[in-house]
Amino acid sequence: MADSVEEKNKDPEKSCLTNLDDKIQLLKKKLQEKENTIQEKDKTIQEKDRTIQEKDKTIQEKENTIQEKENAIQEKDKIIQEKENTVQEKDKIIQEKDKTVQGKDKTIQEKDNTTQEKDKEIQRKNNIIQEKDDKIQEKDNIIQEKDKIIQKKDNKIQEKDKIIQEKDEIIQEKDKIIQEKDSKFQEKNNKIQELVNNIQEKDNKIRELVNNVQEKDKKIEKNKIQKIVEEKDNKIQEKDKEIQELEQDNYKLKKEAADYQYALGAATSFRLSDDDKNNSVKFKEDIIYLRHSLENYITKCKGNSVEINIPEVQNLLKIYGSQTDITKDQKKPLIRAVIQRHVIEQILKYAKGYFDDFTQPKFMGGMESFMHRRANELIEVAEAFARKRDGIDDTTKAFPTKLRQQIFAALGNRGFNNVINNNKNFLHDFIKKYQSVLNKEINKYRKLKDFEKKQEIEDMAGDIIRKVVTLFWFRLKVQEPIAEYIWFNYKDKIDPSCMEGIWDDDVIDNIVVDICHFPLIANKSTDQIYTPAKVFHEEIIKIVSSEK
Repeated sequence: MADSVEEKNKDPEKSCLTNLDDKIQLLKKKLQEKENTIQEKDKTIQEKDRTIQEKDKTIQEKENTIQEKENAIQEKDKIIQEKENTVQEKDKIIQEKDKTVQGKDKTIQEKDNTTQEKDKEIQRKNNIIQEKDDKIQEKDNIIQEKDKIIQKKDNKIQEKDKIIQEKDEIIQEKDKIIQEKDSKFQEKNNKIQELVNNIQEKDNKIRELVNNVQEKDKKIEKNKIQKIVEEKDNKIQEKDKEIQELEQDNYKLKKEAADYQYALGAATSFRLSDDDKNNSVKFKEDIIYLRHSLENYITKCKGNSVEINIPEVQNLLKIYGSQTDITKDQKKPLIRAVIQRHVIEQILKYAKGYFDDFTQPKFMGGMESFMHRRANELIEVAEAFARKRDGIDDTTKAFPTKLRQQIFAALGNRGFNNVINNNKNFLHDFIKKYQSVLNKEINKYRKLKDFEKKQEIEDMAGDIIRKVVTLFWFRLKVQEPIAEYIWFNYKDKIDPSCMEGIWDDDVIDNIVVDICHFPLIANKSTDQIYTPAKVFHEEIIKIVSSEK
């Protein structure tokens, strides 16, 4: 009986325990569902993080300044990671509280809250992604606007180039027409002069005949008129024969004069033929080619293959008057411009030392120096001879100019070319000496790291020296009148008629010369410009502010 009572007492306990176990199982099941939900949320967050990273890479390509935003996002990701660690700690607490139903309910509530926070975090990440997309779109719009501006500038440059080319062609045609008109005008003048001379000779002979007839008439008596008339007729016939003979002689003289005039024209004309490399068109082409060669020798100063010595270049700018500071903002075009100016100035300095040295052997490396010196002396004597010796002829008058053109044309064509000795070619002593000197000088300002590129560039030095010296020392003197080279100084006013650079027409009044890196080649007496000066400009406002 007692046993049955005890069994009854135990059954309610078992029943209660069973109910608790069921509740615990149910709570565990709910906990598991919440865990699964949290894991899904975590996966969603991870996917959002990946999306954010991809967007960050895109933003990094658009602008480096957004890196600061990326750092902020990374800090937020760290906070999220810390939150996830907190969630893991909470999971441990939940496992400890599994023993009690109340603890399970509390843990479930905490998990629900965590889920809501994760949802909020996902929404915030979405907002960040949207903001990044908006910034990327803004950057794309800015880039498109810049591309449009660049395209407009390119179109404007092309239009200017076309206009310049058309103007050059018109000028060349006008020059040819003017030369043809001058030749025809000279021929007409010569023919008119010959006709005038012939008419004067005829008039003189007729006057003599008339005077003779008048004198004879006075002496004739009336009874001898018929006889005298007959004699006069005979004399007239004889005179007619003499006139015919004179006309034949006059024709021969005209032919001889024409032949002489043709030969004289070649000796007195200063115009250079179309085949001559020193005529104005080819002369201009060679100057432009020299400018391109100088630019290639300096190199584009781009990439890691070229190292610029900024302090030395800054000192070089000061030497040529520029006050621009490149220590903070390295202006590559300005750096190339001042180095190019220095190349030309150095070569002209080397040439002056060569031409001032009278000790060189005249039949070896000093031949150009000797010819240059003797040519100037001979031209000076020829000019004095034309002035101080009595006479009028075009040949003597033109002799000094033709002499100058012929000698300096020859020096310009072959000066400082390779020397021939025993049927072998050798580099000219002047070129051989100064090409290494020039390379060493320019390497003080820009250093080439690529050995093959360095060798290729330095091999150009000899040809650059030859072209600069023959142009500035010889070929300018072939032009008639003699052409000149003119450097513009710092702060000179920009003049598009004789300067070339990169600027807009509407800012001409607000810019001045910063550095002139290739001189104006022109003739002051005739205002003829062969090639304009190449200049790098500076805004007047910047100059004024820097002085203040």
